[in-house]
Amino acid sequence: MIGRVGSLESRIRRQLLLGLLAVMLVLLAVVHFSVTRLTQSFVASQLADDAENLIAALEWGADKRWSLNTSGLAQAYQRVHSGHYYMLQSGTTRFRSRSLWDTEPHVNTLAPGKQLIQLQAPVAGQHWLVVEQGFVKEGQSFTLWLAEDITELRNDQQRFEFSLLLLLGLSVPALLLLQRRVLQRGFARLEPLRQALAQQQAGEAVALPGDVPDEVAPLVASITQLLHQSGQQISRSRMALGNLAHELKRPLQQLQWMADQHPDPEQGQQLTQLYQELLQRVERELRRARIAGAPGPGRQFVPEAELPHLVQLLKRIGRADLNFVSQLPSGAVPFDRDDMLELLGNLLDNAWRHAGSRVHLALVPAGPDPREWWLIVEDDGVGVASENLHQLSARGVRIDENNGDGSGLGLSICRAIADSYAGTVEFGRSEMGGLKVQVTLKATWSET
Repeated sequence: MIGRVGSLESRIRRQLLLGLLAVMLVLLAVVHFSVTRLTQSFVASQLADDAENLIAALEWGADKRWSLNTSGLAQAYQRVHSGHYYMLQSGTTRFRSRSLWDTEPHVNTLAPGKQLIQLQAPVAGQHWLVVEQGFVKEGQSFTLWLAEDITELRNDQQRFEFSLLLLLGLSVPALLLLQRRVLQRGFARLEPLRQALAQQQAGEAVALPGDVPDEVAPLVASITQLLHQSGQQISRSRMALGNLAHELKRPLQQLQWMADQHPDPEQGQQLTQLYQELLQRVERELRRARIAGAPGPGRQFVPEAELPHLVQLLKRIGRADLNFVSQLPSGAVPFDRDDMLELLGNLLDNAWRHAGSRVHLALVPAGPDPREWWLIVEDDGVGVASENLHQLSARGVRIDENNGDGSGLGLSICRAIADSYAGTVEFGRSEMGGLKVQVTLKATWSET
């Protein structure tokens, strides 16, 4: 029995959603680091220009002292907490922007040619990007410290990233709807294949469609070949069974002639009895081959369509005066057509031979589980004694020894078919007076 693994479409949609979320997370991370680096590079390039101006403004005076000409610097360095800051120092010489006011930043002493760019923890609510570099002028080493407040740039970046996140968040449902539509349109191409398989299970001879996606074309070809081979194999087997039964009739006729011509009456009677027994078995196999009908592997059983032909055949080869009553479901039942024809053929044939005037058949659900069914066959014949009921399912055992009709294989074959569906066969006395056979079957696939 094939276990369920859930909807393939749901699994694909779930995997695509997880992949989409992963891509979005990676995209957001790339955007965040790229914009951050771009922002810092832009600010650092501006600070590099200011650094050149500051170095140019540093002068060695006639009084043997260093001075800083701030006339060429941006006015932002003169406004308190303007967001633009600098500090120049070398030993005891120190120049700082008025914008620093009472803030004392930590300045690293760097060797000439060295540069350090870093973010500094918030100071007075501002986020500083700091550029430090060492240089030499007039033979003296200096360290230049420059900082710019990038709080507004960080806020703009956060607003941009939030807008991007919101846009992606709104895009996910739209992408999922588009994804669902694409999947449904893709799986819709498999619908003709599903319908064809369902029709074959329901008993119709339908060819599988050839216009299928390339991914499932090998599967369709394999199923088609398997159905064809199975049908041919079943047909050959049943034809061989019928041919064998027909071929056995010729030596049986010779056996009858030998019995009629035998000089010893007692031995002739024994040969006649052997002939009749063999003939009954051959006739039974021929009847089973005729009842089984045309092969159709994998096709479901449609009682209302198949049963009339079976009953008509039984009336033609058996008794036509019986009153037959049936209780059948509409549509197909989830069992193989050939198995059900074999099962019903044996049970009805047995009831037909032993009934007084009535045969009743019921094929009904056994309970809430749609896979479990009861098949009940009853007749109004003499029935079977209670102590002999348990022997009916034994292979080749017959209770009606006096009747002599039948090989005793039918009910054991019914037991084998029931076993193949994890079912049971129970025998009892019918309210009609004869034998009651109740078969419980459990389908190996769900109803279509």
